[in-house]
Parts: sequence; structure tokens; C-alpha cells
Amino acid sequence: MMPVRSASFNPRLATRRARGLPRVSLDSIQGTALRSRPVLRTDLQGCRLPWRALAAVAWIAVTLSGVSASAQEATEDEGLSRTGATEGVDRTRLDVERLPAEAIPITRDLYAHGFFVEANVGARGFIGGVGRISDPGLFVAARFGYELLDWLWVSAVGEASIHQTNAPAPPSRAVFELMGALAEVRLQVNPTAEFAMWLGGQIGFLVSTTDVLSIYGMPNVSTIGLAYGGEAGMEAHFHSRHYSLGISGGARLSPSLDGFDGEIAIGIFGGPYLRCVF
Repeated sequence: MMPVRSASFNPRLATRRARGLPRVSLDSIQGTALRSRPVLRTDLQGCRLPWRALAAVAWIAVTLSGVSASAQEATEDEGLSRTGATEGVDRTRLDVERLPAEAIPITRDLYAHGFFVEANVGARGFIGGVGRISDPGLFVAARFGYELLDWLWVSAVGEASIHQTNAPAPPSRAVFELMGALAEVRLQVNPTAEFAMWLGGQIGFLVSTTDVLSIYGMPNVSTIGLAYGGEAGMEAHFHSRHYSLGISGGARLSPSLDGFDGEIAIGIFGGPYLRCVF
């Protein structure tokens, strides 16, 4: 008959008892484990020095960054003030794109002064004298001069015009050219820095390149004759130191172009011009 095991039978315990070993309970095992487990320190006493060092390093870094930012701002402000104090206004050019239009007032001093050249294209015709037998024609002129003062200019003028006779045939219609060289003195007023008006007096010589007009009783046309008169104009400056654009017109007497009956010939001329001041 098989022996009946009780519900609390433990083979390991029976073996230990048979061998004479002391009884070990679960509570004693758990207590031993708890006693042998390393104790974790929850305080930071052992880490006081490292934490304080890290805090000091962090404080120094924040302080240095603040000082660096303040120094950079002060350097930028000093640079801006220094630039504004030393750079000043550029008064050598009018077409400086980095400056707004209202940055500096425009005055006559900003424009170039001195030697200049001028080119004029227009028309010339005559009233009386040679004008009775000729048509108006193309007129061109070139000037080279110097600005002595804001209101006083002197120049030398070379000019030419081409005309066609319109007298009844015979002879048939013909073409003749007039060429001249004159000296000029101008008086100028400047209502604004960009606008000017002037009046000039001229005296010089005029000659025809052909003797076609001698057929009509004017033999002196092909010889050098005196010419004198006046001219007036107005001009506006570009936003450039050197260039301006204007329009001019004038009248001139030329005794060599008077009619065979003594009628005075008055030459009328005019047109736009472009000036460049060096």
C-alpha cells in the first residue's frame, strides 16, 4: 500500500533534516538578501563638489556671453557713428545710387565747371537780301569754350548751313553753302541749380563756298564777309556733372548777303543743343 504524502511535504526539507542541516526558512533567506544588497545613497553629499563646479562653469559661460553680446552691440553702434561722422556727404557726383535723391541739396557747385564743348543742330533762313532768292536750310554749329564764372562764358563757334535758290528760272535752282567762324561772349543766369538762361553776343566772318549767288547781283557772297548778332537760349542739366540739354535761337546780320538793291539780310537760326563740360 502506497504511503500518502501530506500537502505540506517538502522533499528538500526532508533531505536537509536527514543530513542534519539546519532548517532555512524563506524569511531568513529574504532577510539575508536584503542585508547583502548594496545601499543606494539618496543624498548628494558625495556629489557636492562636481555639482558646484558645473554650476560655476555655467554661470561663467552665461556671464561671458552677455559681455560678448554687449561688446558687439557697442562695436556696431560705434562703427555706425564713426561712419556717419567721417564719411560725410559725397559731393563729387550726382548719380550716386547709394544716396537717396533727398540726401543732399542740389546746387550749381555739384556740376562740372571749366572747358566745354557744345553741338547744335537746327535750321537757318534769311529775311530780306539773300532770303528773297533762297530757302531755309539745315544749320549745324559747334562750340568750344570756357566758363570763367557762373554767369560769364566765352567760346569760339564754327557753323555751316546749306540752302537752295528759289528764284525763277533761268538759271535753274542751285545749292550753295554758308560757313562761318565767330567769337562769342555769354551772360548766364541760374534761376535754379538745374535750369539756366543765357544771352550771348557774336561777331565773326561768313562766306559762301560757291559763287552761284553772283548771278543774282550779289558778288560779295563768295568772299569773306563780316557777320555779327546775338543768340539766346535756355538749358536743363541732367543728373550728371557733365551734360546738359538746351535750345537756342538768334539773329545775325551779314552785309555780304544783302540784296543787290541794298536790302538788309537778317539771318534767323536756332535749334536744340547738347553741352558737355569737362
